[in-house]
Amino acid sequence: MTPRTGAAAVRRAVGGSVRLEVGPDYPDDYLGQQVSKLYADELTDAGLICHVDSDMVFFRPVSPADLLVGGRPWIVRRAVAELGRHRPWIAPTEGFLGRAVAYDFMQQPPFTYPRWLYGELRALCLERHGMSMERYVAGRPPRGFSEFNVLGAHAHALHRTSFAWHDAGAGAVPPLLCRWYWSRGGIDARLRQELDLAVGGTAADRSAAQKRSGGGPAVAAPFGRGRPG
Repeated sequence: MTPRTGAAAVRRAVGGSVRLEVGPDYPDDYLGQQVSKLYADELTDAGLICHVDSDMVFFRPVSPADLLVGGRPWIVRRAVAELGRHRPWIAPTEGFLGRAVAYDFMQQPPFTYPRWLYGELRALCLERHGMSMERYVAGRPPRGFSEFNVLGAHAHALHRTSFAWHDAGAGAVPPLLCRWYWSRGGIDARLRQELDLAVGGTAADRSAAQKRSGGGPAVAAPFGRGRPG
């Protein structure tokens, strides 16, 4: 998925064998890319939708089975009390849903949800805020919305048995499938070497790159991500 601006460059990068969806440009594309994800069910008939942002990099082959535990999508959560003072997504999530939120759900990518969750959330937006999801999200202030926290918190409140929940730091989280970088942090020589090994090296190179990057569960990027991949 890419905004209209830059679509030609993205097409050259991904090649002709990849299905590329081109969406509208938004004044704030950090919010715009979240709109794209919250309408993802309109772009596919798949029962489950897995989101991978442009600054998430896989270090190993991944199949749909890796996204499930006991046949349910897994989500790693962290108690709000463990977040410290930096918790920018809690207030926007509570404001959208109209209920208190006890966890951050943006702890370990990729993020997978059943297709029915998206339409349900858009209906909630229309009922509670009197406007479409697109209008609501695009109208938020900078850094004023978190799609993964809204999806996760809504699922946790109303559909808890449809997911497999894991607590970050508890030692029983699903295996790490990809690393989550900070898209606004730049790429220095060390990071470039790590990424080159991850995407272009042998299996041994990818394993070494994963260990070099820390190897443990990824943590939520402090300020945000780029476009969905």
